[in-house]
Amino acid sequence: MKKIRNLIRYIIVIILDIFMMIVFHSYLNFILLVGLLLFPLYSIIGVYQARSHAGISISAPLEPMVRGEEFLVNINVLNDSFFPLVNVNVNLIVSNSFYNFKGEHTLNIPFRAKHKTKIEYPITMENCGRFYCEVTSLSFVDVLGVLELEKKVDASTQCLVIPTSNDLNAEAGQIYFKGVSEAVESKDKGFDFSDISGIREYIPGDKLQNIHWKLSAKGEDLMVKERVNVSAMQLNILLSLANDEEMCVEGALELADGIMKAFVKQNMPFTVYYYSVNRGELAAEHIVNDIERKQLIEMLLYDVCHDATIDVEDMFVAKHQGQANYLYIGQNDGGADDGNSIVGQKNTVAVLKRSGMA
Repeated sequence: MKKIRNLIRYIIVIILDIFMMIVFHSYLNFILLVGLLLFPLYSIIGVYQARSHAGISISAPLEPMVRGEEFLVNINVLNDSFFPLVNVNVNLIVSNSFYNFKGEHTLNIPFRAKHKTKIEYPITMENCGRFYCEVTSLSFVDVLGVLELEKKVDASTQCLVIPTSNDLNAEAGQIYFKGVSEAVESKDKGFDFSDISGIREYIPGDKLQNIHWKLSAKGEDLMVKERVNVSAMQLNILLSLANDEEMCVEGALELADGIMKAFVKQNMPFTVYYYSVNRGELAAEHIVNDIERKQLIEMLLYDVCHDATIDVEDMFVAKHQGQANYLYIGQNDGGADDGNSIVGQKNTVAVLKRSGMA
């Protein structure tokens, strides 16, 4: 409709010029009429030439950006022809693959002859994930505004947006040792110290936590329950990437990242289990250093969050044949013990659990 209006206006201008030329017998109006009749030809040739000589490139920061932090997407549009245009539309598709979100944007820019137009497109991501920006096409409008041509292009860029995290060194350290201790106590010897296997007399230098208080109360000597070397053990983390209306997966990622940073800083090895939508299974990654932690965060964000119908706890327990101690990080369903849990944002919690127990 806008193109038709522009065409009608241009025709009216020509008619008015012809009327002025007839009434006033003006040579100037005759020259203007010639220009008005030739200008559409220039406009049409110009838009075709500009389209054929157009190029575009796009880039985003290579390093991961923190959620809520503004970063710039640089878009460079080149006009290598001698014909300028007033309106060129850059058609973009912006997406976050972690949430399967996708939206369309259009940037309108001038298109100067033999010039590269540089655009700094500011982006602030409110959610974590993989930011992906693709230029699908360029739309060229001639100077008269009556003809529009489109050119398909293939230019894209991406940037990871990682969660923020708090310092959880103290809380995470307590959770880790408590979880590992419970795992050691239950490993092949039952959950109760009444299992007398691995019991011996106290030797000076034994740790206080190894004393078997039940048997010691029955005899004159202190009895010690042998433990597996804690350094050989590790804590299993079960991370739920289930999302809801409250965007609880954002809180789960933030809490998990803070806990993992604390574990790595204190040289505590651990294994993270999570459901991978891309792989269609419960995935596991063993982490011993900060490089592996960062790689895991990137792997999570390159994946896709899932809905609450996928029960990762059932999968985890089945994988470990019903016997498992683990640190669950996900939506807080209530009932978490303060001594065994760390509360996060957006109704999330990290809580020590044992299979078969809530």
